[in-house]
Amino acid sequence: MNKLVLIFDYFKEAFHINKKNKSLYMPQIALIAVKVFITLFIGIGVYNWVNIGEITSLNAMRSDEILSFVLNQGYKLLAIILVYTLLSVGVESGLLNMYKKAVTQGYVEAGDFKEGLSKYFFKLLLGEILIVLCWIPILPFYLILGIVTLTAGLTIIPIVIAVFLTMWKISLVMNDTGIFAAVKDSFSYAKRNFIPLTVLQTIHWAFANGASGGGGGSSNISNITNLNNDFNQGFNESLLPMPGMMEVIRVIKIIIAIFIPIISIMIIVVSIIAMIFEVFFSLTLFVAYKNGFKVEEKLVDPLEMPAVDEALENKDAADTIEANEENHEVEEENSVEEVNTQSDSEEVKIKEVEQ
Repeated sequence: MNKLVLIFDYFKEAFHINKKNKSLYMPQIALIAVKVFITLFIGIGVYNWVNIGEITSLNAMRSDEILSFVLNQGYKLLAIILVYTLLSVGVESGLLNMYKKAVTQGYVEAGDFKEGLSKYFFKLLLGEILIVLCWIPILPFYLILGIVTLTAGLTIIPIVIAVFLTMWKISLVMNDTGIFAAVKDSFSYAKRNFIPLTVLQTIHWAFANGASGGGGGSSNISNITNLNNDFNQGFNESLLPMPGMMEVIRVIKIIIAIFIPIISIMIIVVSIIAMIFEVFFSLTLFVAYKNGFKVEEKLVDPLEMPAVDEALENKDAADTIEANEENHEVEEENSVEEVNTQSDSEEVKIKEVEQ
């Protein structure tokens, strides 16, 4: 229970670090700009593609031409995903080093991002690839277990694995170690602090997913297959457009023109909100790793010393009063005994005189 209370202390410390280091947001703002650019690129490409000639050309394609078209667009999609992934890993590697410097020395310098990019980019990229490759052989067992447990395993297993892998990137950066040593350290840390780390990560995921709307702008990626404007081979000039097709296409283009800026603004707003939470919780994880959820014995606050001294003085006074009362009772008993002794001696003298 004491470790759970420490989470709020780590939140407080992360908040103050975040407040003093506004430069932590700059790399992610650049990544948001790239995301918006990709969205505009996709939207403009779709807008330019939607015309009567292209649609008629698509309808006139043979099966082998359609397969070639799909593969061509698939390669473009993979290229964009690869570029964005490399950019994301690059931004993350620089940010992790900035988080490290902010937590350990309290401030961030201009060259910290570049230093992290050069030191941790390939380690993070290779680590992510290895984790994905490790999922491939266990995926069938994972699905079978999920079916046997009535889909409960599909939720619990990823959460447990994610908790045990929470600190591998942080360990890699904080200790300047290798991938396997960092993963081992992450497992050891999670084993020692499983409950508080699970609670902390649950709060993190709840805020991050709520802020990003459960996936941000990923729904736009599916439109990338419509970006090719050079697939006019197989066009059949004998095919005439259906009646009213021009009006339908005109309406579709108007809708696309309206949604391109709306989606771009939504991506900007949602990404900024998610960025704020992500920076805050990342700092919290670094603080938690540094402190290790160690519960320290509470020392007496110097400001509380007068109250302690007063309590001790009151106790001493009570003991003194009690001791005085006991002494007074003893003195009274001795006085009574002396009076009795004197009375006995006087009676003895009187008897001697009478004899």
